[in-house]
Amino acid sequence: MSRRRNLLVGLALVAACWEAAGRLAGPSFAPISAVLLATLDLYLSGRILEPLASSLVRFALGYLLAVAVGVPVGALMGFSPTADAALDTYVHVFFVTSVASLLPFLILVAGTGLGFYVAVVFLFAVFHVVLTVRTGVQQVDDALVDTGRVFGAEGVALYRHVLVPAALPVVVAALRIGANRAVKGMVVAELWIYAGFGSLLHSYQRYSQIDYALAVVLTIALLAVGVTQALAWVERRYAWTTVEVPT
Repeated sequence: MSRRRNLLVGLALVAACWEAAGRLAGPSFAPISAVLLATLDLYLSGRILEPLASSLVRFALGYLLAVAVGVPVGALMGFSPTADAALDTYVHVFFVTSVASLLPFLILVAGTGLGFYVAVVFLFAVFHVVLTVRTGVQQVDDALVDTGRVFGAEGVALYRHVLVPAALPVVVAALRIGANRAVKGMVVAELWIYAGFGSLLHSYQRYSQIDYALAVVLTIALLAVGVTQALAWVERRYAWTTVEVPT
Protein backbone atom coordinates (compact mmCIF):
# COMPACT_ATOMS: atom_id res chain seq x y z
CA MET A 1 0.00 0.00 0.00
CA SER A 2 2.82 2.38 0.87
CA ARG A 3 4.49 1.72 -2.47
CA ARG A 4 1.28 2.45 -4.36
CA ARG A 5 0.73 5.63 -2.37
CA ASN A 6 4.27 6.79 -3.10
CA LEU A 7 3.75 6.05 -6.79
CA LEU A 8 0.56 8.11 -6.86
CA VAL A 9 2.23 10.97 -5.01
CA GLY A 10 5.13 10.88 -7.48
CA LEU A 11 2.75 10.92 -10.46
CA ALA A 12 0.83 13.84 -8.95
CA LEU A 13 4.04 15.83 -8.47
CA VAL A 14 5.20 15.13 -12.03
CA ALA A 15 1.77 16.14 -13.38
CA ALA A 16 1.77 19.36 -11.34
CA CYS A 17 5.28 20.30 -12.50
CA TRP A 18 4.40 19.46 -16.11
CA GLU A 19 1.24 21.57 -15.94
CA ALA A 20 3.10 24.54 -14.44
CA ALA A 21 5.94 24.27 -16.98
CA GLY A 22 3.45 24.13 -19.84
CA ARG A 23 1.60 27.21 -18.59
CA LEU A 24 4.82 29.16 -18.19
CA ALA A 25 6.51 28.08 -21.43
CA GLY A 26 3.74 29.26 -23.70
CA PRO A 27 3.36 27.76 -27.21
CA SER A 28 6.75 26.00 -27.10
CA PHE A 29 5.48 23.43 -24.60
CA ALA A 30 2.04 22.04 -23.74
CA PRO A 31 0.62 21.51 -20.23
CA ILE A 32 -0.36 17.99 -19.30
CA SER A 33 -4.06 18.88 -19.33
CA ALA A 34 -3.82 19.79 -23.03
CA VAL A 35 -1.77 16.66 -23.75
CA LEU A 36 -4.36 14.43 -22.07
CA LEU A 37 -7.15 16.08 -24.06
CA ALA A 38 -5.14 15.59 -27.27
CA THR A 39 -4.55 11.92 -26.34
CA LEU A 40 -8.27 11.41 -25.77
CA ASP A 41 -9.04 13.05 -29.13
CA LEU A 42 -6.51 10.85 -30.94
CA TYR A 43 -8.16 7.70 -29.63
CA LEU A 44 -11.78 8.83 -29.96
CA SER A 45 -11.20 10.02 -33.54
CA GLY A 46 -9.28 6.84 -34.38
CA ARG A 47 -6.33 8.76 -35.84
CA ILE A 48 -3.83 6.90 -33.68
CA LEU A 49 -5.26 3.40 -34.06
CA GLU A 50 -3.78 2.51 -37.46
CA PRO A 51 -0.30 3.90 -36.61
CA LEU A 52 -0.48 2.13 -33.25
CA ALA A 53 -1.37 -1.20 -34.86
CA SER A 54 1.35 -0.96 -37.52
CA SER A 55 3.97 0.10 -34.97
CA LEU A 56 3.03 -2.79 -32.68
CA VAL A 57 3.47 -5.25 -35.56
CA ARG A 58 6.97 -3.89 -36.30
CA PHE A 59 7.85 -3.93 -32.62
CA ALA A 60 6.56 -7.46 -32.06
CA LEU A 61 8.31 -8.96 -35.09
CA GLY A 62 11.67 -7.35 -34.33
CA TYR A 63 11.49 -8.05 -30.60
CA LEU A 64 10.43 -11.68 -30.93
CA LEU A 65 13.20 -12.26 -33.46
CA ALA A 66 15.70 -10.67 -31.05
CA VAL A 67 14.50 -12.97 -28.26
CA ALA A 68 14.52 -16.04 -30.50
CA VAL A 69 18.16 -15.33 -31.45
CA GLY A 70 19.45 -13.61 -28.33
CA VAL A 71 18.39 -16.09 -25.66
CA PRO A 72 19.88 -19.26 -27.21
CA VAL A 73 23.04 -17.46 -28.40
CA GLY A 74 23.55 -15.89 -24.97
CA ALA A 75 22.95 -19.22 -23.26
CA LEU A 76 25.40 -20.94 -25.62
CA MET A 77 28.07 -18.32 -24.91
CA GLY A 78 27.51 -18.68 -21.19
CA PHE A 79 27.60 -22.47 -21.31
CA SER A 80 30.45 -23.01 -23.78
CA PRO A 81 33.82 -21.23 -23.34
CA THR A 82 34.61 -22.11 -26.96
CA ALA A 83 31.48 -20.42 -28.28
CA ASP A 84 32.07 -17.47 -25.96
CA ALA A 85 35.61 -16.98 -27.27
CA ALA A 86 34.43 -17.27 -30.88
CA LEU A 87 31.50 -14.85 -30.60
CA ASP A 88 32.45 -12.43 -27.83
CA THR A 89 34.39 -9.94 -30.00
CA TYR A 90 31.68 -9.71 -32.66
CA VAL A 91 28.87 -9.35 -30.12
CA HIS A 92 30.69 -6.55 -28.29
CA VAL A 93 31.54 -4.75 -31.53
CA PHE A 94 27.87 -4.59 -32.48
CA PHE A 95 26.87 -3.89 -28.87
CA VAL A 96 28.92 -0.67 -28.76
CA THR A 97 28.18 0.36 -32.36
CA SER A 98 25.42 2.92 -32.76
CA VAL A 99 22.57 1.28 -34.64
CA ALA A 100 21.61 4.71 -36.00
CA SER A 101 24.92 4.79 -37.90
CA LEU A 102 23.92 1.57 -39.66
CA LEU A 103 20.55 2.81 -40.91
CA PRO A 104 21.72 3.88 -44.41
CA PHE A 105 23.32 0.45 -44.86
CA LEU A 106 20.14 -1.27 -43.62
CA ILE A 107 18.10 0.67 -46.17
CA LEU A 108 20.37 -0.61 -48.93
CA VAL A 109 20.13 -4.18 -47.66
CA ALA A 110 16.52 -4.41 -46.45
CA GLY A 111 14.86 -1.66 -48.46
CA THR A 112 12.30 0.69 -46.97
CA GLY A 113 9.57 -1.85 -46.25
CA LEU A 114 8.73 -3.94 -43.23
CA GLY A 115 12.14 -5.64 -43.28
CA PHE A 116 13.90 -2.36 -42.50
CA TYR A 117 11.83 -1.68 -39.38
CA VAL A 118 12.14 -5.26 -38.14
CA ALA A 119 15.91 -5.18 -38.68
CA VAL A 120 16.31 -1.94 -36.72
CA VAL A 121 14.22 -3.19 -33.80
CA PHE A 122 16.13 -6.48 -33.86
CA LEU A 123 19.55 -4.79 -33.80
CA PHE A 124 18.53 -2.44 -31.01
CA ALA A 125 17.51 -5.33 -28.76
CA VAL A 126 19.39 -8.53 -29.63
CA PHE A 127 22.89 -7.79 -28.32
CA HIS A 128 21.59 -6.58 -24.95
CA VAL A 129 19.64 -9.83 -24.67
CA VAL A 130 22.67 -11.92 -25.67
CA LEU A 131 25.05 -10.34 -23.14
CA THR A 132 22.55 -10.35 -20.27
CA VAL A 133 21.62 -14.00 -20.81
CA ARG A 134 25.29 -14.96 -21.14
CA THR A 135 26.05 -13.31 -17.80
CA GLY A 136 23.13 -15.09 -16.16
CA VAL A 137 24.23 -18.52 -17.40
CA GLN A 138 27.86 -17.87 -16.41
CA GLN A 139 26.73 -17.01 -12.88
CA VAL A 140 24.96 -20.34 -12.35
CA ASP A 141 26.56 -22.08 -9.38
CA ASP A 142 29.13 -24.67 -10.51
CA ALA A 143 27.92 -26.99 -7.76
CA LEU A 144 24.47 -27.01 -9.33
CA VAL A 145 25.93 -27.88 -12.73
CA ASP A 146 28.06 -30.64 -11.20
CA THR A 147 25.00 -32.04 -9.42
CA GLY A 148 23.13 -32.12 -12.70
CA ARG A 149 25.97 -34.03 -14.33
CA VAL A 150 26.01 -36.52 -11.46
CA PHE A 151 22.37 -37.25 -12.19
CA GLY A 152 23.11 -37.80 -15.86
CA ALA A 153 22.39 -34.36 -17.38
CA GLU A 154 24.78 -33.64 -20.25
CA GLY A 155 24.67 -31.44 -23.35
CA VAL A 156 21.15 -30.36 -24.25
CA ALA A 157 19.68 -31.99 -21.12
CA LEU A 158 22.02 -29.98 -18.87
CA TYR A 159 21.15 -26.83 -20.77
CA ARG A 160 17.41 -27.49 -20.64
CA HIS A 161 16.97 -28.85 -17.12
CA VAL A 162 19.68 -27.05 -15.15
CA LEU A 163 21.21 -23.98 -16.78
CA VAL A 164 18.07 -22.35 -18.21
CA PRO A 165 15.90 -22.77 -15.07
CA ALA A 166 18.74 -21.58 -12.82
CA ALA A 167 19.37 -18.53 -15.01
CA LEU A 168 15.67 -17.80 -15.58
CA PRO A 169 15.50 -14.63 -13.41
CA VAL A 170 18.32 -13.10 -15.45
CA VAL A 171 16.73 -14.31 -18.70
CA VAL A 172 13.50 -12.50 -17.82
CA ALA A 173 15.52 -9.40 -16.92
CA ALA A 174 17.13 -9.67 -20.37
CA LEU A 175 13.67 -9.76 -21.94
CA ARG A 176 12.74 -6.55 -20.10
CA ILE A 177 15.92 -4.80 -21.23
CA GLY A 178 15.37 -6.04 -24.77
CA ALA A 179 11.78 -4.79 -24.75
CA ASN A 180 12.84 -1.28 -23.77
CA ARG A 181 15.51 -1.27 -26.45
CA ALA A 182 13.03 -2.60 -29.00
CA VAL A 183 10.61 0.27 -28.34
CA LYS A 184 13.48 2.74 -28.90
CA GLY A 185 14.42 0.95 -32.11
CA MET A 186 10.84 1.09 -33.34
CA VAL A 187 10.67 4.87 -32.81
CA VAL A 188 14.10 5.51 -34.38
CA ALA A 189 13.21 3.45 -37.46
CA GLU A 190 9.84 5.16 -37.88
CA LEU A 191 11.40 8.60 -37.54
CA TRP A 192 14.05 7.69 -40.13
CA ILE A 193 11.50 6.46 -42.69
CA TYR A 194 8.20 8.00 -41.64
CA ALA A 195 5.64 5.43 -40.61
CA GLY A 196 3.45 4.62 -37.63
CA PHE A 197 4.23 6.75 -34.60
CA GLY A 198 7.10 8.40 -36.45
CA SER A 199 4.76 9.67 -39.14
CA LEU A 200 2.40 11.14 -36.54
CA LEU A 201 5.25 12.79 -34.64
CA HIS A 202 6.65 14.33 -37.81
CA SER A 203 3.25 15.64 -38.86
CA TYR A 204 2.43 17.23 -35.52
CA GLN A 205 5.90 18.69 -35.02
CA ARG A 206 5.88 20.12 -38.53
CA TYR A 207 2.69 22.08 -37.83
CA SER A 208 3.71 22.96 -34.23
CA GLN A 209 0.90 20.91 -32.67
CA ILE A 210 2.92 20.37 -29.53
CA ASP A 211 0.05 18.94 -27.48
CA TYR A 212 -0.62 16.23 -30.08
CA ALA A 213 3.08 15.48 -30.54
CA LEU A 214 3.45 15.02 -26.78
CA ALA A 215 0.31 12.85 -26.79
CA VAL A 216 2.05 10.50 -29.21
CA VAL A 217 5.18 10.53 -27.03
CA LEU A 218 3.02 9.76 -24.00
CA THR A 219 1.47 6.80 -25.83
CA ILE A 220 4.92 5.46 -26.70
CA ALA A 221 6.05 5.83 -23.09
CA LEU A 222 2.96 4.02 -21.83
CA LEU A 223 3.57 1.24 -24.37
CA ALA A 224 7.12 0.78 -23.06
CA VAL A 225 5.96 0.83 -19.45
CA GLY A 226 3.15 -1.63 -20.19
CA VAL A 227 5.48 -4.13 -21.87
CA THR A 228 8.11 -3.94 -19.11
CA GLN A 229 5.49 -4.22 -16.37
CA ALA A 230 3.99 -7.28 -18.06
CA LEU A 231 7.44 -8.88 -18.17
CA ALA A 232 8.02 -7.86 -14.54
CA TRP A 233 4.83 -9.74 -13.65
CA VAL A 234 6.12 -12.77 -15.54
CA GLU A 235 9.39 -12.47 -13.63
CA ARG A 236 7.61 -12.40 -10.26
CA ARG A 237 5.27 -15.20 -11.27
CA TYR A 238 7.58 -17.65 -13.00
CA ALA A 239 11.24 -16.73 -12.63
CA TRP A 240 11.89 -18.41 -9.31
CA THR A 241 11.41 -21.95 -10.46
CA THR A 242 12.75 -25.22 -9.17
CA VAL A 243 15.65 -26.64 -11.13
CA GLU A 244 14.69 -29.98 -12.62
CA VAL A 245 17.39 -32.63 -12.75
CA PRO A 246 16.49 -35.60 -14.96
CA THR A 247 16.85 -39.01 -13.41
